[in-house]
Amino acid sequence: MQKMGAGRGRTERRERAVAEIRALLAGLYRSFVAWASLYGDVDERDRRERVSRLSCELSNGYLARSMWLGEGTRKKIEAFIEKSEDLYSEFCADIEERGCTRTRASMTARISRKLGPLRKEIESDLETEPEPAPRWRLRR
Repeated sequence: MQKMGAGRGRTERRERAVAEIRALLAGLYRSFVAWASLYGDVDERDRRERVSRLSCELSNGYLARSMWLGEGTRKKIEAFIEKSEDLYSEFCADIEERGCTRTRASMTARISRKLGPLRKEIESDLETEPEPAPRWRLRR
């Protein structure tokens, strides 16, 4: 009886971790899209700061929840985080150099090309990935 309860608790914790990771991924992706689709430069700095904050939240939040994911999914999420950080740096530099209006024209395409497919792949993995074996059992 206790084994079934413990297993159910693990499953619930994993499902909660997966849901939280999904929410963080979606929030960051949407923030990038919102930043790229600004109308006027009034909110640009706020949107930029939101992307930065959500990127940190995903990076920090992911680490605590990564134990519930398989290796392949973890690597894809880490690649998403790295690409997000790279895009953020590129966009900030481009905005400083060329201005927000000129940079924004290319932002949406770059976000869709670099982050969109990876986000969809991660979502699919999170949906179908079996629960990984507990790590303590892997050691002998």
